[in-house]
Amino acid sequence: MEKKPEKTTVGDTLQFVEELKRQWVATFDALIDPIMIIGPDHVVQRANLAAAKMSGLDVRKVVGMKCHKALAGRSKPCPGCKLLDTLAENAPHQFPLQDVVADQVFEVTSQIFPGSEKQKAAVHIYRDRTEAALMQERLIQNEKLASIGLLAGGIAHEINNPLGGIMIFSQMLLREMSKESPHYSDVIEIETAAQRCKQIVENLLDFARMQPAGEHGKVRKKNFTSVDALEATASALRFARINLKQKQNIHIIEHLSPAADVPGTSQQVYGDKNQIIQVVLNLLQNAIHAMPRGGDLSLRVCNDASEKNVLIQVADTGKGIKPEHLKKIFDPFFTTKEPGEGTGLGLSICYGLVTGMGGELSVSSTPEQGTTFTVSLPLLKA
Repeated sequence: MEKKPEKTTVGDTLQFVEELKRQWVATFDALIDPIMIIGPDHVVQRANLAAAKMSGLDVRKVVGMKCHKALAGRSKPCPGCKLLDTLAENAPHQFPLQDVVADQVFEVTSQIFPGSEKQKAAVHIYRDRTEAALMQERLIQNEKLASIGLLAGGIAHEINNPLGGIMIFSQMLLREMSKESPHYSDVIEIETAAQRCKQIVENLLDFARMQPAGEHGKVRKKNFTSVDALEATASALRFARINLKQKQNIHIIEHLSPAADVPGTSQQVYGDKNQIIQVVLNLLQNAIHAMPRGGDLSLRVCNDASEKNVLIQVADTGKGIKPEHLKKIFDPFFTTKEPGEGTGLGLSICYGLVTGMGGELSVSSTPEQGTTFTVSLPLLKA
């Protein structure tokens, strides 16, 4: 006897719909990419848990808020948003949103939500591309440093020939000249200056040959030795004081005393002493230049909390760096100085020298309050 199909009641249908709704909500919230359903007035109609987490709010508070307010605390739509274009053209769009939350970069996919025709809405899917953007920036930076390295190598070789002649003839003069001669000290100065130029040329050649990372990510260690970062920093400060005029009204605050209260504390790093002096001296000169009306220049050497790196910090209370310039300051030839005051090579060379020693050079700045540069170098373990 054929079995009759069971009748479906209204209650069964409602239960089936509720189960589908529950599964849809669970799937919606399980997705790791933030998703929002947004109306033409920029009001969030639905949001998953990832979107609420990105906003730092409860998901129930996100719904009903303007999307730009929930995401970035903005009173107006985010620059580059294609929400209205998606709704007007009834076609999907893809666009980047930068500095939305904590300096993150998102790639946004915007497409029509298949809802009621009376009230159109768009689905926005936010994919975090911050790490990819950082890697791209590093790649561009390395390419720029490689280009400037070729230029530096060419300049260094051209300078080497006349420089060698100056050193040879000055040494010949010193051998033939009496020490009582009134010009003896002048020739000594010529030879000393030539030696300094020779060291700068060698640094240029090192920079030209330098690569941020060698085989298997290992940093090149050409002619590196154990260097006391504290001593090298103190030497750089002595050089900086020579050109510091009293009328500049700059107060130097030193934190260069070794941590006597911490037994075994060391600031020994594996690198090139002259390169460390060059980096710190350049940072000190930049700090002095940033305070034309005077201010406080702070120099600190300490180990980080992990005791794996030594930190050299140069801080000033000058005019600071504009946010739009912060990402460009290590680019070769980028400078905000007037013509004749700088070439824009100093910080890019410093960046190359520090990364060549396996370290990092970072900066933080607030306009009209000051700037802090931090050199981080790996400590040399016993």
